[in-house]
Amino acid sequence: MTGIRVDVSEAVKKLDPKTMERHLVAAMDGAADLIRAEIKPYPPKPPNSTYDRTFTLYKSWAKKVNRSALRAVIGSNVAYAPYVQDQDRQAWMHKGRWQTAQSVARDQARNVQRFIERALARW
Repeated sequence: MTGIRVDVSEAVKKLDPKTMERHLVAAMDGAADLIRAEIKPYPPKPPNSTYDRTFTLYKSWAKKVNRSALRAVIGSNVAYAPYVQDQDRQAWMHKGRWQTAQSVARDQARNVQRFIERALARW
């Protein structure tokens, strides 16, 4: 009998959900690190400012990667963070000086997409 034999075992191995999850979680972790690094920096001090910075807000930015939901969250637990770095709640004195979480997310969206694309390419 004439026939063609096709071996898809290598392709099936690549479709393993655990492997996919591992690559995606690593990508999300890397993307979250990128976002976190971008949101943390303080702007230059205003001219003639006498305020001594504590860097509490800087140190408060953290990430949490939820494997089962395939989701990463970057946030700050400092009570005043929204008044400094939230687009909708930012106080007037911080507007135009401090970047917002939303602006960082928009600015880094393409880089986050690249992390995910590379993970899927490895899968």
